[in-house]
Amino acid sequence: MKRNILAVFLVAAFAAGTVSCFEKKEAVANSSGKTGANTASVDQSAGDPEGTTMTESMELMRLKYADVPEASSGPVIKISDTTAKPGEMAEVTVSVTGANEKWSMCGIHITYPDVLECKMENAEQFTVDYEPGAAIKKSAGFVAMDWELNLADEMIRNKTRSVFFTTMFKDNDGRDGDIATFFFKVPDDAKPGTVYDFGYYYMESDMFRNIENDQSFEKYAFEHLQGGSITVT
Repeated sequence: MKRNILAVFLVAAFAAGTVSCFEKKEAVANSSGKTGANTASVDQSAGDPEGTTMTESMELMRLKYADVPEASSGPVIKISDTTAKPGEMAEVTVSVTGANEKWSMCGIHITYPDVLECKMENAEQFTVDYEPGAAIKKSAGFVAMDWELNLADEMIRNKTRSVFFTTMFKDNDGRDGDIATFFFKVPDDAKPGTVYDFGYYYMESDMFRNIENDQSFEKYAFEHLQGGSITVT
């Protein structure tokens, strides 16, 4: 019960930056889709310093952290590469390294192609089904929600949706390892060899923090995001 209450508090505390994503505003969702000037998408090359694509979100993120000192090392958040057959449910895992017992809170949006079907825990409440990993074993709660409504323009253009997840700890108790595994159904008519890319969507309210609120630590995490994929076999 205590963890359930904390989980509710988590999503409520984070709602200030994400509430428009889950409100049923049909006129907004079917027109511009904008959620505000502080949002833009991050593609799979977001953490690649040699990547050829500079997305709006990379520009936004780097502007936010422009005056923050560089860290020589830090957290690396990665989405797994996996395979699945047409019609199967693929397991996609988000993990972290370089942050063992160093992080205390996160709020992250991962993106997926809208032709995939995210497995839901409660579709009416937009809550996503997931398998917790060792990295969040000591967390006070974990919330994962699917962003289907009021999509930002760039997500509409890229035909993507997003899963947002957040968790927190009492101290720097976040571990290295798997954060959570999510489940996505591959279309029944998917062709072998098709690759579905997973990336990130950065909102100004997103975070990956330690108890000291070290901005260099958070900057490193967001500048070294690594995408993943599902390949149809």
